[in-house]
Amino acid sequence: MNSVRVNDKPLNFTYTHSVAENRTVLDGTFMLDSNHKVSVNYRFQPRDFKVKYSFGCGCETTVEPSYDFGDNSWDLAVSRRLYDASVVMGSCRSSTKVLGWILEPGCCWWKL
Repeated sequence: MNSVRVNDKPLNFTYTHSVAENRTVLDGTFMLDSNHKVSVNYRFQPRDFKVKYSFGCGCETTVEPSYDFGDNSWDLAVSRRLYDASVVMGSCRSSTKVLGWILEPGCCWWKL
């Protein structure tokens, strides 16, 4: 991973080239502040470009809308950390019209 500072904010990027898999990928993340992040992913074969914005409102909730230029589709993910360190996540993918949710327990309450 490489990193540069832009207006005193970190811009991290990774370049991956795999000859065996015939794959070249460029990933980048720009941290606007501790609650706001923009991520991009570009694959050269096939030309696929994704942009994701992550907004953490500081109250244990994170909202992540993203756009995939290859599929011409929007995705939305929302996660919330609960009081016992569990996390509940929901997502919507417009390309597949699938809604989903996951509950990840954060403690051992099921073993009591």
